[in-house]
Amino acid sequence: MPDQISVSEFIAETTEDYNSPTTSSFTTRLHNCRNTVTLLEEQNLRVRYSCGRKLMKEKDLHRSGLVLLFSEVGTEA
Repeated sequence: MPDQISVSEFIAETTEDYNSPTTSSFTTRLHNCRNTVTLLEEQNLRVRYSCGRKLMKEKDLHRSGLVLLFSEVGTEA
């Protein structure tokens, strides 16, 4: 797994870079920041895809229940 950086580490690095740009190590840690963002985006996409699939399954289940209900009601009338 690529190196990751926490929010508190990122804030500390950016604060150090802002206060003392000539001695900052922010540019060396920039790769870790990019890796963290990439991993978070990939995870977000996976969660979004999974939620979308679950939503579609729930809608299909609801539709099938309505079809069954209306077909039973229609036969009784």
